[in-house]
Amino acid sequence: MNRLIFGADDYLKTWVAKQIGIDGFGPSVAIGVQRDGEIIAAAVYHDLRQGQIEASIAATSRRWASRSVLHTLFTYPFYQVGANRLLVQCSEANDKTMKIVRQLGFTEEGRLRQLYAPHDAVLWGMLKDECKWIEGQTNGKIKPTTAANA
Repeated sequence: MNRLIFGADDYLKTWVAKQIGIDGFGPSVAIGVQRDGEIIAAAVYHDLRQGQIEASIAATSRRWASRSVLHTLFTYPFYQVGANRLLVQCSEANDKTMKIVRQLGFTEEGRLRQLYAPHDAVLWGMLKDECKWIEGQTNGKIKPTTAANA
């Protein structure tokens, strides 16, 4: 069973940076996913500005993405931080990540040419009202009230 890890930002940020091959992050917050005593995934939320926050996510196991974990990872930026947009990026050459990002519900929004030379970085965005992982989400529509759910 997966266990969420909070309050270990420095450790988790270092872990994600190592997994994705960067030097590190500036001011940011991280949430980790632990299974059998080991970190198997983590998300670092960084670069908050004007209602948008970026996430860098890394995983070493396919078993990290349970519905409850995804709910938490999307609740944080949209409800706790109050962002309206979540941005992620990945190399166009990383077919696995491109597929996962699409399955999570992100929309391709642009490219940064040769950021991962010789490959482009693909920018993916998700608006709060597009997120299917937040419990009770109505995608901006008023939820009808019936006798059964009143």
